[in-house]
Amino acid sequence: MLRLGKLVPVILLFASVISVAFGVSTVIGGPESVRGQVVAVESASVTTISSLTLQDASGKKWVFQGIGTFSGFTPSHLEEHRALRKAVTVEYEESATGGLTIVGMAD
Repeated sequence: MLRLGKLVPVILLFASVISVAFGVSTVIGGPESVRGQVVAVESASVTTISSLTLQDASGKKWVFQGIGTFSGFTPSHLEEHRALRKAVTVEYEESATGGLTIVGMAD
């Protein structure tokens, strides 16, 4: 049986290793994000986005491909953001071909 004096350092070491692993995965392969104004929305259906164009604060336009539904972000919701000029944050991943795929969104 492990004594408490030996168990605490083991737990701390384990927690440190997990923290470093999560940090490395975020830096190396995690999604990136951009915040901007909605310029255009193309819908695949009432609930899914086929593409989304944002313009960031510097004026750069970003074109994203949507491959699913994102909680609370239907095409009509994004059109509302466009009409009211309310910014959204898009979390995305870049494919091997350079395309940007939406992973998540936030107001």
